[in-house]
Amino acid sequence: MTGPAPTTTTTRERMRRAPVETGLGMAPDPASTRDDVRLRIPLHDGVRDATGRVLPLLPALLADSGIGYLVFSTGKLAAGAPTVELRLDLAGTPAPEAAWLTAELSLLHLDDEIGVGRAEMRDDTGVLVAHAVVSMAVTAVPDRPGGLARPGGAIDPAAGGSRDGGSGPGTDFRSAIPPFDPQRLRPERLEFDGADAVLTPGPSTVNLNGTTHGAVLSGFAAAAQVAHFGDPAARPLSLAVEFLRPAHVDVALRARTTTVRDGRRFWAMRTELLLPDGRVAVRATGSGLRPAA
Repeated sequence: MTGPAPTTTTTRERMRRAPVETGLGMAPDPASTRDDVRLRIPLHDGVRDATGRVLPLLPALLADSGIGYLVFSTGKLAAGAPTVELRLDLAGTPAPEAAWLTAELSLLHLDDEIGVGRAEMRDDTGVLVAHAVVSMAVTAVPDRPGGLARPGGAIDPAAGGSRDGGSGPGTDFRSAIPPFDPQRLRPERLEFDGADAVLTPGPSTVNLNGTTHGAVLSGFAAAAQVAHFGDPAARPLSLAVEFLRPAHVDVALRARTTTVRDGRRFWAMRTELLLPDGRVAVRATGSGLRPAA
C-alpha cells in the first residue's frame, strides 16, 4: 500500500472543487506522472511577504492537500484522512522572477491506521523553499465527504451545484463555495482581541470532510506568531502543528501565542488555537531567526 497514486483529470477536478486550493490556484504540475507526483501554486506578490518569502500557508497547503490526496487515492478512502501532525521546515526565499512553487510528493507509509507522506517544495528556478512531513489518521476517516460537518452548521454536505451553475453527479458539496482569499492570513491583516488574534474561518476554508482546512489553521497560527514577534523581517525556520480536534468553519478561533525562547539570534513560540469553550483545537510550535543587526 505504499506505491504512488496516479495523477489524472480526477486530481485536477478535485482541486477545482476545493475552495482553499482554488483560492491559491493549486493544480497538478504539467510534469506530474504516476511515479513522480507534483502539485504547484503560482507565486505573486499577494502570497509573499515584504522580504519576498512565501506565506507559510502555501507550503502547508501543498503538503497537507497533496499528501492527503495520495493517502485518499492510494487507500481508496471514502473521504479525507484527518491530519494529525504537519511538520514544516522553511528553507530558501523564492527567486524574484519565480512564477511557481512546486511540490514533489511521496507517500512514505500507509497501513490501516496511519498514512505518512513527504513534500519537497522548490520554485521554478530550483530554489528549495520548504520541506514537510505530514501524518494522517486513516482510522478517523468519515464514511462520506462532509462527514465531520456539524449538523445545522454553515456547511451542508447535501448541497450540490457548482460555481458556474452546474449540478449533478460531477459536483460535490464544496463546488458552489467561493474560493478562499489568502490575504486573510497575512499577519498585518489579522484581527485582534487584546493580545489574541481572532478568526472565524468561514465556508471558503472548508476541507473534504466539512471542517476547516488544516493548511488554513497552520497559516493562521504562523501569521499569529509573526504578529506576536512584531518584526516582519524576522525569518521563520520551522512550524510543527498538532491537530487535536476539528475546528468548524463557523466557530470563532482565538490564537493565543506565548514565547518559548527569546534569544539573541533565535526565537521560538507556541500558539494554541482555542475554541469558544476553551478547548485547544490546534497547537503549533514555531522557531525562527532574528534579523541580523
